[in-house]
Amino acid sequence: MKLKLKFTTDYGQFYINDKNAKGNTSSDNFWSEVAFQDKLAVEDGVLGIGIANDEGIVDCLFEILNSKNLDDNFSKFDHVVEASLKIHSGVLQVLDCPFSEVEMETKIENGDYRIRVYSSNLKSAYDENPKDFYKIEMWKESYKEREVLKRYQD
Repeated sequence: MKLKLKFTTDYGQFYINDKNAKGNTSSDNFWSEVAFQDKLAVEDGVLGIGIANDEGIVDCLFEILNSKNLDDNFSKFDHVVEASLKIHSGVLQVLDCPFSEVEMETKIENGDYRIRVYSSNLKSAYDENPKDFYKIEMWKESYKEREVLKRYQD
């Protein structure tokens, strides 16, 4: 499944979550200093994806894969990070912040998934017409801690 998403959000973030997520996006642990630097916050059943532009524009390609993408050439991207997400409800959602409006919802098999977020054009985020772009891949994989595969140096 591959979807093009374009929506607005606030506070430089949006969420990918299990419909019945127990995680608290308001907790001090969610957007910790490390999470902020990594551009990815993690709680039980919810991930916070950090975006760069102040306009709150999310321009994103979201793809659910059958297996992990083995291409580790990240030269086209500014920042690449991944983390795990457990699905309990059988429903995956993409939500805006802070209203949690559903931007995408799909049925999905319960289990552990890995989500990789590729960020590109981050230098343009503060231009009059920001062109930062986010590619998100998701596949079934056992739980692992958050890991930055390429860190943006601004």
